[in-house]
Amino acid sequence: MQSNTAAVVIVGGGLAGLSCARHLQDKGVTYRLLEASDRVGGRVKTDRVDGFLLDRGFQVLQTAYPVVRRTLINYPLKLKRFPPGVVIHRDDRLYTLADPRRCPNYFWETMTAPVGTLSDRLRMLKLARKVCRGTDESLFQGPESTAMAFLRASGFSEKMIRSFFIPFFGGVCLDPQIRASSRVLQYVFRMFATGDAALPENGMEEIPRQISRTLPPERIQTGVRVDRVAEGKVVLENGREWRARTVVLATESSEVQRLLGRSDPIGSVGETCLYFSTEKLPIKEPFLVLNGDGKGPVNNVAFPSMVSAAYAPPGKHLVSVVVLGLPPGDAAGIESPVRAQLGEWFGPMVRRWRHLKTYLVRHALPQQFPPTSDPTAPQPVVGPGIFVCGEYGSLPGIQWAMLSGHRSAEAVLGHLKR
Repeated sequence: MQSNTAAVVIVGGGLAGLSCARHLQDKGVTYRLLEASDRVGGRVKTDRVDGFLLDRGFQVLQTAYPVVRRTLINYPLKLKRFPPGVVIHRDDRLYTLADPRRCPNYFWETMTAPVGTLSDRLRMLKLARKVCRGTDESLFQGPESTAMAFLRASGFSEKMIRSFFIPFFGGVCLDPQIRASSRVLQYVFRMFATGDAALPENGMEEIPRQISRTLPPERIQTGVRVDRVAEGKVVLENGREWRARTVVLATESSEVQRLLGRSDPIGSVGETCLYFSTEKLPIKEPFLVLNGDGKGPVNNVAFPSMVSAAYAPPGKHLVSVVVLGLPPGDAAGIESPVRAQLGEWFGPMVRRWRHLKTYLVRHALPQQFPPTSDPTAPQPVVGPGIFVCGEYGSLPGIQWAMLSGHRSAEAVLGHLKR
């Protein structure tokens, strides 16, 4: 059996694994990163189909993420920003709710839209002020409940919860019942209140691609699937081994369980993302469109090519549609009800939209029911010399994936010193 050696072997080339590798490299530690797929990025990948850029599931980068300011700001991502607001479909009409501080042109429409009450608007401003105080870490040290219980205790009306918070926060956490932690809701609200949702000009995969370009290519192997791990070694499916003083598992939670030979139930939630091509747009500005009626499969609709023209060829536009969860049958069965619902929203033009592709993301995010783990805590050790990073033991999102990679690298450095 052939064997190679490295001080650290990182299993998984998503954002967490890449961030771990980057930090180890900065500290002069030798490592080898093993990725099962054909390229790094994990779930943050972008495919080119007929001249369109299709992110694997609708994703955005929050410019308020501290890791963006500290790390990604130095990379030429050429971020293109969504406007700070949403359009809500309710009662056969579209209503715009925008941040009055940054979109004063929509102030009157925002204040008078029949989505919640005037008191709800004031409560949102109060919530924004509250979550913007203190540090990011302090939000994860306060009281915790479900997001739904938190919103009701904060005095928001049922109409506001169902028309705005459920499709908005439910879309972020992929949970239409918003049972996720109130801490996560407050953190998300803080990010949107202090920054913008953005897309790299050439797709979300530019994020891992830019990080990987700072790493020596000979230290990254793609198309390599790991069979199991144990203290001091990583065994590949082809029988080869990597000997290492430390192993970092930077894969999704179900894969961590498989590699460790465990069967602890770790819940995850899925997402269905459909892409369409159109020559005519149904809205004038690239706001995210939310389902405020709570009916039908569609949760939200975005138009990425309105944000970055590179997402579509000249004369075309890209439509991204998110359905929470996975369809009961195959991917083909979801297109018809989705198209029918979009036709009710935007009219006959939807019949001319050309379907490009449907992505079924089975493990899009881990379940986020309280109690949640503190994402600022040290990364857990799951075996002698074996660490984990990413969504496992942290929270989902680009910020926490990259932070967990950094913290895992710090834990590895401490282990190597000992």
